[in-house]
Amino acid sequence: MRGARRTLAASALATTLGLTMAACSVPAEPGPDTGDRTVETAKAFLDEYVDGGRVVRTDQGGDTVSEGQAYGLLLAVAADDPSRFDSIWDWTTTHLQRDDSLLAWQWKDGAVIDEQPASDADLDAARALVLAGDAFGRDDLREQGVALGAAVLDEMTVETALGRILLPGPWATASPHAYNPSYASPAAFDVLSRASGDPRWNEVAEGSRAVTSALLDANPLPTNWATVSADGAVALAGSAGGGGEPAYGYDAARTTIRFAEACGTADRALAARVAGALPGQDTLAAELDAGSGALTSDQHPVAYAARAAAFAAEGRSDDAREDLRRAADTAASTPTYYGSAWTALSTAMLTDDVLGGCPPLEDDETAAVATGAGATTATTAPGVGAAGGFQDPVSPAAASTAVPVHISIPAIGVDSDLIGLDRGADGWIQSPQDYDAVGWYEKGVLPGEVGPAVIAGHVDSPTGPAVFFDLPRLTPGDTVSVRRADGSTADFVVTGLQTVEKNSFPTESVYAPTPTPQLRIVTCAGAWDPASGHYVDNLVVTAVAA
Repeated sequence: MRGARRTLAASALATTLGLTMAACSVPAEPGPDTGDRTVETAKAFLDEYVDGGRVVRTDQGGDTVSEGQAYGLLLAVAADDPSRFDSIWDWTTTHLQRDDSLLAWQWKDGAVIDEQPASDADLDAARALVLAGDAFGRDDLREQGVALGAAVLDEMTVETALGRILLPGPWATASPHAYNPSYASPAAFDVLSRASGDPRWNEVAEGSRAVTSALLDANPLPTNWATVSADGAVALAGSAGGGGEPAYGYDAARTTIRFAEACGTADRALAARVAGALPGQDTLAAELDAGSGALTSDQHPVAYAARAAAFAAEGRSDDAREDLRRAADTAASTPTYYGSAWTALSTAMLTDDVLGGCPPLEDDETAAVATGAGATTATTAPGVGAAGGFQDPVSPAAASTAVPVHISIPAIGVDSDLIGLDRGADGWIQSPQDYDAVGWYEKGVLPGEVGPAVIAGHVDSPTGPAVFFDLPRLTPGDTVSVRRADGSTADFVVTGLQTVEKNSFPTESVYAPTPTPQLRIVTCAGAWDPASGHYVDNLVVTAVAA
């Protein structure tokens, strides 16, 4: 944890009730500091591979690629090193940045030798710029990150029947599109969405999730390459051009790491799915065929880091940390640019929130929820089968990762569509604009998944009762049904109601991790305080899986 630099995985739900109400939050207890290890591994990479702002692939002929520059930028943020960040970005803009803001892929011997941009590099660089702008108090960096991200959206995304997807480069615009699953980064999409407000980032996040899910339905391991057709058909591929045999290797391994650090539980559930397909022995081959058979006897840090990510998403924290140790040991015994980069990046992404994600191995996963004027910080599970608290450390992935779309509470006449509640640019969760709308916190637990899913709505409005006006009338035994996008339904039974003061909200008892799927339905309660402009209490309804 980084104290003031920490970005909470979820913030607070601010609601307007006739006038704008102030939000309050209750900070979570800090866990063990993982920042030292993140800084240590980040600085080790920067010291070894950065020369005058250029990230040098010393083991690959001494060239420089945009991917490496982006890794350097992210790790300079992780190391809290603004001087090194400026040096790397200055070199990048001088030598690699094109007129359209995108970055040329490869530079060697004083000149660019491959003008084509690569979307993973540009996406990582844009993410790093926004994060650096926030961390170092530099609006210019933040603005450049938003601009680079916009160029990625304009030139390297395309609409398909599965949604908007991230292409590997502008050369892949023809259907069937070449697709690299490891280029998709849910955490980067989230960082850039909040910084820019561009709705296309959420579209790319949804499309990437759909494609990754389809690929894992077709094969238990992600492959280095695939194809996605305009009609939504997905197929495994052996290379960017489609030739060769599909394999899980140095590219594909990154897929699991990127999805494991995501804040959305549906994304983390995809990372958890990979755990069962990876060989479990201590020594892990760097490349596997589509059936999980070893293609080489070589070992590589990114392979161990990827298995650590899958274990972490599944809730197997001890196994995950052991694989992170194996990644570090392998990087130390056989140092390479790529291995050292992903040893440092996986440490930051999986154990520290400095890169804007929701690390599954951080010990104090937190999320904040509130209704009306107040907000409360809530301890939640970091993903499917999260370790710690009361959560089952080996719980399987949720039966359905489809988002909730409708809620029904017959006893009080609630029959409403559900809208996703996300964070705004200020970091606070955006509340439903419609007083009769019900929202669910989409960066938290999915209703029907293990853990406490959060649903919130207004109690009243400037003109009268709102959707949850009768919530206090619920009694134990009343039912709640949540329909999901895939047509399945998660059914719950109310077990209790609790009115709590916002100023002394019992975070741990209300939002502690649970071993079963549960709901927390929250609205305002108590007396109206005209001085503060909000109600003094929250009503929390607890419901368990039927």
